[in-house]
Amino acid sequence: MTTTQQTTQPTSRPTTQVKSVCRMCHGGCGAVVDLVDGVPTDIHGDPDNPTSEGYFCIKGKASLDLLRSPDRLTTPLMRTGPRGSGTFEPVSWEAALDRIGGELAATIERHGPESVVLAQGTDRNYQEWVFRLANAIGTPNVVGPAHVCFYPRVMASIMTYGAFTFCDYDGDPEVVLLWGSNKPNTHSDGVIGVKLLRAVERGSRVITVDPRRTQTAARSSLHLAVQPGTDCALALGMIKIVIDEGWYDRDFVDTYTSGFDELAAHVRAYDLDRVARITGLAPGLIHEATRSYALASRACIEAGTGLSQNENSFDTHRAIALLAAICGNIDAPGGDVIWDPMPIEGRRAFPRSDLLPEEQAKKRIGGDRHKILSMSGWVAPTDLHEAVVTGSPYPITSMVVFGSNILASHENTELVRESLAKLDLVVVCDLFMTPTARHADVILPTSSWLERDQIVEFNSYIAARQKIATVDGCRSDEEIILELAERLGLSRYFFPSLGAALDAKLAGLDLTWEQFTKIGYIRNEKRYHKYRDRGFATRSGRVNLMNNGLRAMGYEPFPSFRPPPQTDPDLPYVMTSAHPRQFYNTEFHQLPTTSRSQTTAQVTIHPRTARQEGLTDGEEVDLFSRAGARGVRMTVRISDSVAPNVVMADAGWWYPGESSTGDSLRSSVNLLTNNDRSDVHMGSATMRGVAVGIRRAEAGRG
Repeated sequence: MTTTQQTTQPTSRPTTQVKSVCRMCHGGCGAVVDLVDGVPTDIHGDPDNPTSEGYFCIKGKASLDLLRSPDRLTTPLMRTGPRGSGTFEPVSWEAALDRIGGELAATIERHGPESVVLAQGTDRNYQEWVFRLANAIGTPNVVGPAHVCFYPRVMASIMTYGAFTFCDYDGDPEVVLLWGSNKPNTHSDGVIGVKLLRAVERGSRVITVDPRRTQTAARSSLHLAVQPGTDCALALGMIKIVIDEGWYDRDFVDTYTSGFDELAAHVRAYDLDRVARITGLAPGLIHEATRSYALASRACIEAGTGLSQNENSFDTHRAIALLAAICGNIDAPGGDVIWDPMPIEGRRAFPRSDLLPEEQAKKRIGGDRHKILSMSGWVAPTDLHEAVVTGSPYPITSMVVFGSNILASHENTELVRESLAKLDLVVVCDLFMTPTARHADVILPTSSWLERDQIVEFNSYIAARQKIATVDGCRSDEEIILELAERLGLSRYFFPSLGAALDAKLAGLDLTWEQFTKIGYIRNEKRYHKYRDRGFATRSGRVNLMNNGLRAMGYEPFPSFRPPPQTDPDLPYVMTSAHPRQFYNTEFHQLPTTSRSQTTAQVTIHPRTARQEGLTDGEEVDLFSRAGARGVRMTVRISDSVAPNVVMADAGWWYPGESSTGDSLRSSVNLLTNNDRSDVHMGSATMRGVAVGIRRAEAGRG
């Protein structure tokens, strides 16, 4: 993994090759970095990596752009003008950290530790560090994208099976149900799309559920172009078909589940004709897809974040979990395998949740409303920003943001701006001057993945990511957390150095960091049917088809579909969204390799919609979610890959280099989102399934 070899280039200058794990997205592909005289000169996929098998996407190829970008922040900055003005002066690291530590200590003394919020974006393998700092401080308030990303799926799985599951592509599933996920393009969660494609080469059939006809959907045996936001109804309807047709695994249901009869009664309301009307799918297609999945000898469901961004988020994932369970596909070869973590101090142990007193945990913002999200330790952004603005239930004074451009990623952008304006202290740790960084009091320049030592932990492996480059003036988020812990008198809960922390994390494997770098990659070997020996990790030891724990919290014990409000004639289209494959969430818009192919945000519309609205390909339009309200500027792309009533907008868009926050965010779809419709369990915002209208762009608007 991290062994090196010497090669010779035409110039006869020796090239050293270092193996690592890419972190330009959440995938974890193997990477080989070429160095000449210790300087990275090229990067490409590692053909020996058993996970990615040499695959390397455009984001990974832009890693050296990120390392060398002239736009990188390389010195701490302190604000000198009004918040949001973007006027700063450079200061030393010591001055910046001393100010942050002093102000955090003062607000903790005056308002309590809960007045401090830690924020982060998509995990860069330092999420457990952020939570450890929060728990050591005593604040229950950590905010991030969990509610619209991975955690609805994680918590639905835990509340059903007591554990998290993942697709066993190596087990040669007969059918893969790809639901709200475009795995060959996104390569998320350490489960690289290459594994799915290899399974297809060996004979696996793919059924895709996606409002858009992606390349994957076009190559699937069946494509269910579901109406955005109606997936929960589809899953419940499929459960009813399975039960009515007798296609469920009777032995598994009788022996390892509880609540089957009650589930059968619950799904009677989701008859095929009703589900077809809700989802916009042909009844025959729904029945055929259900039959293919339920009768497959081996089948798994790859559920993606497309399901997590609407008011049915948790119930959708739980309905899918129930479908997989009654078909007997849990912890089975080629099915949905329960994650059995390796013995390292990682995502579960390293955050030190024991440091957070129970009385502090009860103060978590929104914990009384979105109890399942609160169980995972997260705060929903809407709950947080409303608390900041209103001062209720207590003052929130300070926010430290690690690797997140919250003005472009959090829902209800205007509320986020109001919240940032009200805070006493905003600290942003990032690589670039983002719209969020413009609103900071202190900015700390951070390092890229090529500039840090980390242990990479996924369900299928752990690996070593070694530091191979340095950008003067930048520090890793982990190093920043160690410095802040020292200034807050919390060093006893941390480590004298990053190296000592890495050694501690590996102690369960009886390895040091130095030893691990020589090994590089350790596969997490799968074991199937673990429940036969130890049952499921639920209170009953069975799969909770009916969940009385949810009932005790005031929720329904079964998933239900909540329909959207009545259609507004001024908003005739349903907007869904996705990130262009060359970007990752809100990142990489300033890198040449990733940005050269697309310079503006696009909205895909059906040819019939284009004719109806009088629009042409490449024309600028504004999307709006309230008649007469400010629009979000998009460039039209005409394609029959979406239905006539559906528009598909690029998500996570912002324009680097603009002189104002408004200009920078003019194409951010989160300007169209609000707090009216969110998931009751997780606080998941409705970012997909938003009713919108389209109008030609007007000068000065958008």
